[in-house]
Amino acid sequence: MKTTTRFFTFIVLVLFWSASVILPSCGKKDDTTTTQDTSKTQQQTIQQQQNTQQQTQQQEVKKDSVKTDDKKKEEEKKKEEEKKKEEEKKKLEETLKQDQRPESNVDFAAIWPKKCAKCHGKDGKGKVEGVPDLTSSEVKGTSNNKLKQIIENGKKGKTDDDEDMPSFKGKLTDEEIDAAVKYVKGL
Repeated sequence: MKTTTRFFTFIVLVLFWSASVILPSCGKKDDTTTTQDTSKTQQQTIQQQQNTQQQTQQQEVKKDSVKTDDKKKEEEKKKEEEKKKEEEKKKLEETLKQDQRPESNVDFAAIWPKKCAKCHGKDGKGKVEGVPDLTSSEVKGTSNNKLKQIIENGKKGKTDDDEDMPSFKGKLTDEEIDAAVKYVKGL
């Protein structure tokens, strides 16, 4: 019986020892695995949050960049519009200055038959086909400066014989050209 008791004791001890070694390590492995899984999940969540924040920041930077570009374009467009308005204003002022020159003492009615009536007729309505009617509203609406330029530089003709209106610069004085403009406006 001593042998059986010893044997029995031996088996009990082996079982206790096995239980004390195996069971705690099994639980720890499960806890460790669970802890590692939880840790990995938390790390992934943190990484996703960081990625989301970075994407949001990048989108905000892009939006700010687009807004800045749009503002720059708007400012450039406004500057261009202001520049155009300023140029138009200068042109208008120049035209007004030239339109308001002191009146000349030249009576262009005496010059008209010699220089202009051949093509434009005595009444300015156009004697030759293709010559503009100087009594038209279109001509009346033309600025004095433009009419002066036409008289000074001439104009390509639309007549049957393709004869151009000659340049009167050097053939008429500045005072006579100003008188011609006034005369045409009065037709």
